[in-house]
Amino acid sequence: MKKTVLIFSFILLLMTACKDKQSETTKETEKPKKESVERKADHSKTEFVLFQSDYDPQITYQKLKGYLEEQGMYYPRLVDHETAAKNAGMELNTVYLMIFGNPKMTALLIQENPEVGIELPHKALIYKDNEGLTWVLYKKLDYLKDLYFIKDPNGVIDKMNKLQEGFKQAVINPIKTTQIKEEDLK
Repeated sequence: MKKTVLIFSFILLLMTACKDKQSETTKETEKPKKESVERKADHSKTEFVLFQSDYDPQITYQKLKGYLEEQGMYYPRLVDHETAAKNAGMELNTVYLMIFGNPKMTALLIQENPEVGIELPHKALIYKDNEGLTWVLYKKLDYLKDLYFIKDPNGVIDKMNKLQEGFKQAVINPIKTTQIKEEDLK
C-alpha cells in the first residue's frame, strides 16, 4: 500500500511539474494583444489625375497595358464593372479598373510598413461617360508617405508617379491633337 501511495504521489508530482512547465512555455509564447487602432486618412493630400483618352475604353486599356509592359510592370489586370453589372441585370457604361504593379518595387514599400499593402498593387480607372468620351483616372501616390509613414529611400513612389504620367502619351493620339481645324486655315 505504501508503494501504491508513493507511486501515485510521484505521478501527481510529475503531472504538476509538467503542467507548470507547459504553463511557463505558454506564457513565454503568448504575446499581449495590442489594442486595435482606428486611423483616419487625410484625403486632402490625395491627388487625382483625370484626362481624356482619344480612344474607346477597350483600345485605351490595350494601349495602357502595352505601355505598362514596356515599362517593366507586371500583371496588368482588368476588373470589368460593365460586364459585372450586366450579369447582375444592371446597365452601366464601360468602366474598367486596371490593376498593375511591379513586385520588386511594391515589396520595398511593404517592407517599410506592411499596411501599405492595402493600397497596392496600383490602379487606374478607364471609363466612358454619358457623352461617349473615354476618361482615365489615377491617384498620385505621394499620399502613401503620410498615411503609412513611408520614407521611401529608394524613390519608388516618385518612380511610380513618373510612370503614371506616361499614361497620357500612351492614349492621346498625336495626329488627332495636332490637326489644324479647317476654319483656322482660312
